[in-house]
Amino acid sequence: MAGALVGGAALGVPFNELATILKNFGERAISFDPVLKETQSKVNDIIPLLKEIDDLNEALEYPKEEMETLRNLLEVAKKLLLRCLRLKKLDYIRKSTHTEKLRDLNTKIGSFKDVLLMQMARDGKKTLKIASEIKDVVLRLDSKFGLSNTVDLIVKVPEITEESVGLEKPVEKLKAKLFRDGVRLLVVTAPGGCGKSTLAVRFCHDKQVKNKFQRNIFFLTVSSKPDTKLILKSIIQSLGRSVVSDSVRDDEAFRCLELLLGQMSPNPVLIVLDDVWEGSESNKLLEKFSRMPNCKILVTSRFKFPAFGESYDLELLDHKDAKELFHRSASLDNRMPQFPDEQIVEKIVRGCKRFPLALKVIARSLSGRAASVWKVQERKLSRGDSILGSEKELLECLKGTLDAVPDDKMVLKECFMDLGSFPEDQRIRVATFIDICAVLYEQDECETMSNLDELFTRTLVNTISLRNEAHQDDYYSESYITQHDMLRELAVHLTNEQLIVERTRLLVDINRNEFPKWWSEKKTQPMKARLLSITTDEMFSSCWPDMEAPEVEVLILNPGSKTYNLPDFMKRMNRLKALIVRNYRSFPTELTSDYQLINCLSRLERISLERISIPSFSDENLKPLFHLKKLSFFMCKIDKAFTNCSTQISSVLPNLLEISIDFCNDLVALPVGLCEIITLEKLTITNCHGLSSLPEEIGQLINLKTLRLRSCIHLEKLPESVSRLRELMDLDISHCVGLTKLPDKIGNLQKLEKLYMWSCPIMHKLPPSLRNLKNLKKVVCEGEIAKWVNIVSPRLRNVVKEHQEEVNLDWLLA
Repeated sequence: MAGALVGGAALGVPFNELATILKNFGERAISFDPVLKETQSKVNDIIPLLKEIDDLNEALEYPKEEMETLRNLLEVAKKLLLRCLRLKKLDYIRKSTHTEKLRDLNTKIGSFKDVLLMQMARDGKKTLKIASEIKDVVLRLDSKFGLSNTVDLIVKVPEITEESVGLEKPVEKLKAKLFRDGVRLLVVTAPGGCGKSTLAVRFCHDKQVKNKFQRNIFFLTVSSKPDTKLILKSIIQSLGRSVVSDSVRDDEAFRCLELLLGQMSPNPVLIVLDDVWEGSESNKLLEKFSRMPNCKILVTSRFKFPAFGESYDLELLDHKDAKELFHRSASLDNRMPQFPDEQIVEKIVRGCKRFPLALKVIARSLSGRAASVWKVQERKLSRGDSILGSEKELLECLKGTLDAVPDDKMVLKECFMDLGSFPEDQRIRVATFIDICAVLYEQDECETMSNLDELFTRTLVNTISLRNEAHQDDYYSESYITQHDMLRELAVHLTNEQLIVERTRLLVDINRNEFPKWWSEKKTQPMKARLLSITTDEMFSSCWPDMEAPEVEVLILNPGSKTYNLPDFMKRMNRLKALIVRNYRSFPTELTSDYQLINCLSRLERISLERISIPSFSDENLKPLFHLKKLSFFMCKIDKAFTNCSTQISSVLPNLLEISIDFCNDLVALPVGLCEIITLEKLTITNCHGLSSLPEEIGQLINLKTLRLRSCIHLEKLPESVSRLRELMDLDISHCVGLTKLPDKIGNLQKLEKLYMWSCPIMHKLPPSLRNLKNLKKVVCEGEIAKWVNIVSPRLRNVVKEHQEEVNLDWLLA
């Protein structure tokens, strides 16, 4: 809105004065009746409206020009009424003149009343819109990841991203089987890569299925190591009920879900359990779900579970459908490629054994390639005819697509194989993968993203972004990688083809405390691996045998237990540059505080912790990590790390360039010690719902270039000291719904180039100093703020981009 804004309180007093004068007329009012009665009526009508504005305490705001007009009108009215009050009874000439003036006054007051009501209606709608927006933002932010009172598991049915082939009849058969009375659980079974998950998604999107189950359709990926409690928590919360705490036993959670489902009758529920593996935990899960009332369970698995329900064997595509899928997948961007001899296409389709995954991956890898490449691929597939076992056939088919990667792009194959370092069916943070590639391949963020994009084009990975801006301006905290389990198996298979001592990446999966013989018996050591990944389950006791791995540069630890000790053999990893500890369970893993171990890692450059409870930096013997450049916390409990810290953080991290804190809800205030790391160039604090303030000491970060505070919904203000960050180039306060204003002296940030401030619904005014930002090249905001930018500095009109957010909710909780 134009100009400075004022509320109703400033005008309530003069209107009350008018009401007092009107009361004092007494019998003299008869001389002006009915004109004076009309004046009194209009004044009395407006007084409560102004009181309402006053009560809302500036929630409704009105332009200065309109308020000034009314103020002048009130002054004229006051003088006119006082003159009428002083008139003598027989002064008919002046009385006639004043009567006309009163009529004119009534008209003006009436007009203003109409304007006032329109303004209030407008601002009422705006307030409702703001409230709705705040509610939407809070609900969306609180439904992501594993926040307090939330869970970190997708339950929403994935969207259909491409047209399927040959699934119409299977969908109809599934409906016929699952809709029958008495059938509670149905297992879709087939080898990996046959399209079981795709069929389940199509089934959920079928019109008849959606009409039957309405909004009560939940889709969960189970995998080989199911987290039963997390699955139950996800469904219970999605049904709109309170969250199951970690202290509740699985049996109690099952009883809670059973009670809820029983109460929902007659509205039935469909639960899809995708990628269920054999094992005691899976058997327990299916046994419990098969007895749930008012519920249909659809399971996809490579295995049959005859004890719990009927099976539906998904057949491979027939040759016609297989060929159609191949042709579609080879046509990227709606552009038909120049297919070579049709006989070669026929042989390639046959070589893919009608596996949908193989058909898509190989077609994408050949799209746009020379005919000679197609011929080579056809020969390799033809040689695979003698391989036994359908899944082995599929792996051989998929392997051919990697063999076809050109020599100048071999890093693509390496990146693909690195993805096998993470547990099955896990979302892999793009930011974490960037750390790996920075160390192993000396790639920057843009190069890594380019490789991921090409892997995506070849259907070797899937990428997920929460927002369409997720990749802009080096912001990757809301971007993830997922991978089909057969493709992960391929990466592991290719890695394990080499002898253990020759492998450049070593992947170890430990169940309970059963270590591989080569390790426990200390055979084939030392290792040559540059990347070492160790995954342990919830029963692991953290009793580590020794290992000699002096060449390791990237160490990935995937704990699944509630407590975890770092392996002592890390002390001898003299080349270690990246330490990644990522718990893949729903609860945070408590890390022991053996910081003496960290003291031995003098070359460490990057530390990334996910779902970890971090102990206090209380060891006074901590040595400086001179090479550490980046420190990342994701969904960690970090309050202990900086509370009662006896160590000066800046002395331990003297050359740190970047800190990222994402979804750490126990962070209430930024530790002052972090503000003493004057080398810091990038500070990212996003989705930290407990953060309510920043210290004035943040102004000490004289080398800071990027300050990102996105989605900190309880952050109320930015300290004025932010204006002292003279090197700052990027400032992001988007989705900070509690922010009311920018620092008054923000114009001092002469190097600021980008300002992101969309979804700040209660920020209505911008400081005049904004016009001093001469180097500002991009302002992303919404309509109301965009108008303010134009008012404060018309020069910035060309750099303002009005934000229209398109949130990808496919992977969020329903």
